[in-house]
Amino acid sequence: RELRGSPSTSGVSAPSRNPVPLLFCGGPEVTASEQGLRTSDGGPFDVVFTGEGETSVVQWVRDPQNLPPPFPASVELSKLPSPWLDGTLDPHGREGVLWELSRGCPYGCTYCYESKGDQRVRSISEERMLGELDLFVRSRVPSVFVLDPTFNADKKRAHRILDLLLDKAPQIHWHFEVRAESLDREMARKFAALGASLQIGLQTADRQVSLAVGRPLDRGRFASRIDLLNQEGAVFGLDLIYGLPGDTLAGYRESLNFALSLYPNNLDLFRLAVLPGTILAEQGRDRGLIALSHPPYLVQSTPTFSTSDLTKAERLSRATDRFYNQGRAVGWFNQVLHPLKLRPSVFLEGFADFLDRNRAWDRLPTPQDPVALERLQLAYVDERYEKAKLDYLLPAVWDIVRFHGAWARALAEGIATDIEFNYDWRDVTGEAALDLEEFVSLAEFSPGRYRLRPSGGDVEVVRL
Repeated sequence: RELRGSPSTSGVSAPSRNPVPLLFCGGPEVTASEQGLRTSDGGPFDVVFTGEGETSVVQWVRDPQNLPPPFPASVELSKLPSPWLDGTLDPHGREGVLWELSRGCPYGCTYCYESKGDQRVRSISEERMLGELDLFVRSRVPSVFVLDPTFNADKKRAHRILDLLLDKAPQIHWHFEVRAESLDREMARKFAALGASLQIGLQTADRQVSLAVGRPLDRGRFASRIDLLNQEGAVFGLDLIYGLPGDTLAGYRESLNFALSLYPNNLDLFRLAVLPGTILAEQGRDRGLIALSHPPYLVQSTPTFSTSDLTKAERLSRATDRFYNQGRAVGWFNQVLHPLKLRPSVFLEGFADFLDRNRAWDRLPTPQDPVALERLQLAYVDERYEKAKLDYLLPAVWDIVRFHGAWARALAEGIATDIEFNYDWRDVTGEAALDLEEFVSLAEFSPGRYRLRPSGGDVEVVRL
């Protein structure tokens, strides 16, 4: 049933002998504030569940007259039945599944729901984990997103699970959320061997801002742990939040510069959401945060981040997503940027201006034109290099950008691409070209036409 007057709430209708559906609800927002949700308070819901609901919902269904207490004790995951193994959820035919191995987070980031939750990390039983994993393998599930807030909070347990996955399910694509500071080389090696993708919360590169939200940052340690992932060839992305208390537009630009210096495969960039039930929501008024009072609760201004600056940060984030993420620029971004001597944020704000001038924000690759965005990237790079009087480097730049784009399309979409190279493709895409100016001063032109095509999970380069 749709609740037209309450788009910020959701519930489940349960049929009963009464023709009027019985509505109940729960979840983090309900736990944060249940006022006005019950029918007795003028709301749409007959019953409201706060906290973790697995036990209290079952108890209430068995005895509807005995309403659940507010904020019941946290459930013991090891004692809960598995919805996968009891047939409630069926993994067959799914493109992917969500897998909860543990609940709770030992950290206290003030903007996160977990900051007010049970910081005691609770795990499902070993028997259940093995049974569910075996079911996923037998069901040929292609990908699994592990829901643990911080998979490697317990390093020994993380190593043990990774060993299990490498042994039992290396063919499944695994996604984890991890903490950079808890990585070690062996763990990075296992993630790479598994072919997993990781998402890592940086949120801000400003030490004072990170400290103020309960997430102390040692930039040197963070970078050294990320370097392990790069050395081992693991795939990872980084998260950034703009609008945190004490942050500024200049600070966000610097956070973006720092993040891009670490060669992430992708960047997830978010405006701060002041979520109900978090410590930050309780502190918001005292900290001068102005945020939407309804979903998605986005911050509108802070004492150090004006509405205008938040709009600029959002524009910069969109340009970064378009150029770096959708443009799959990780393989060449820093290499191509280096001769320009520009900070990444300056380069990307210039790309936003370029998209405005060319009315090209919505120009995306299509099956009919898979290189549409690549042409935009190259047109902007050309403009920058010509302005800097570095156009003599462009033939090498074109080779590098087109090679990486063709390689990515071959792997991701199975598309073959023909490229007219200006230099020997092995040289211009190798370590010799990391310094473009030195490479161009020493290398000789070696034009040739090549096709990059998918071949058994890899890419084959064939001369035409």
